[in-house]
Amino acid sequence: MTVEIKKYSNRRLYNTDTSSYITQEDIVDLIKKKINFQITDVDSKKNITSSILLQILLERQTAGTTNLIPEDFLKQIILFNENNQASDMFNFLNGMHGFANSNNIFAKGLDGMMKFNPFDFQKYFQFPTNGSKSKKEEAKEEKTDLSELSKELEKLKSQLSELKKNSN
Repeated sequence: MTVEIKKYSNRRLYNTDTSSYITQEDIVDLIKKKINFQITDVDSKKNITSSILLQILLERQTAGTTNLIPEDFLKQIILFNENNQASDMFNFLNGMHGFANSNNIFAKGLDGMMKFNPFDFQKYFQFPTNGSKSKKEEAKEEKTDLSELSKELEKLKSQLSELKKNSN
């Protein structure tokens, strides 16, 4: 279920689920509680969730003594947008976020980040094993599985390269 929040021209946010006006802190609480929501501008009917979340982030950035988002990163976002490559960058960031989130990097904090190794394939892929096989046989099968994954990755790279050539 997705909670619908309406933003009125007077800049107030209205939670249709609770039938009450809410603040940006209430939005943060929804995020903490992992409640899905969408913020819609009443006049234009557009989804403005991202804009409101950026506004919350920017207000926290200016209120704190530490910059949450490095200036170089913000400049890079602007450059990508100016070069019509923003969607590529954000697709990449979404993919990285999904990967990091699925590996609990955000939940484990810095400790989880220090132990993160994106090249430790055995940690990220479940290889089927049969309880009656020896460790040596299992290792050989895992090596074969990694070899197959490597071949598949090379095939995907080749296909991606071909698609890039065809799009130009």
